[in-house]
Amino acid sequence: MRLRLSRSTETQRVPPQDILDYNTFSRRHQNPIDKSELRQFERFHAARLLISQEMDTYLDAKLTPDDSSNAMTVDVCGTKDGSLKVMFCQTSGLDERLAKSIQTINESQNASAVILLPRELDQPALRESMRIALERGKATMEVIGWFDDTFEETFRETLSLIELLGNETRMRMLAPLLEKSGAKKDYRTRINPKLVYHNISALSDAGLLDENNKGTYDLSQIGKTILAEFITFLEKTRKTLDESKIREVKND
Repeated sequence: MRLRLSRSTETQRVPPQDILDYNTFSRRHQNPIDKSELRQFERFHAARLLISQEMDTYLDAKLTPDDSSNAMTVDVCGTKDGSLKVMFCQTSGLDERLAKSIQTINESQNASAVILLPRELDQPALRESMRIALERGKATMEVIGWFDDTFEETFRETLSLIELLGNETRMRMLAPLLEKSGAKKDYRTRINPKLVYHNISALSDAGLLDENNKGTYDLSQIGKTILAEFITFLEKTRKTLDESKIREVKND
């Protein structure tokens, strides 16, 4: 059995520009029935994930089996080359509706599922269809790490990275690597040599730098992604603060 995406009046396509920031997404894709901010955040997270995988992405997507059995509506769905990735945004654990949907995913030839959860679940809470889907690789569970018992570990890891990047010397070393490779001799002309060696070691240990065979340094693949995301975050935050200040002035 194969599933196909059938647009209903509630289905909304999410273009890539709508996931540039949460405010844009939330404004353009409000759910008139479900006002839960947590579910909206999960939908945003799911849409970003699917679009990053170059999938056409839809909210409140209607999936219809080709064997004429009952259709189902899912929170977010991505499609690419005939394959479907279905995202279930759960805010209060697992329910019967989800179990039935996962059963349909299990029986399909072209669909897989990701279940987004705000916190970890006890394995005994899993329904049989979910357990089978997880074992077969037809479904995975992803816990958003800012809630419940996972918060402390996630915060510690993220804060460690922010502390690493929130340093003027390190940013002066990293930012130019977006343009070209960097050499120690170049750094020493602009930065205290003692700081150069210390920070190269710290950035390399964190996996952000790679040393090539010419003795120069490049951003690692994860370093490119993290640095770009960090600069984007700073720019978005600055823009939000500037807009807030302008609104305050207008309201005075």
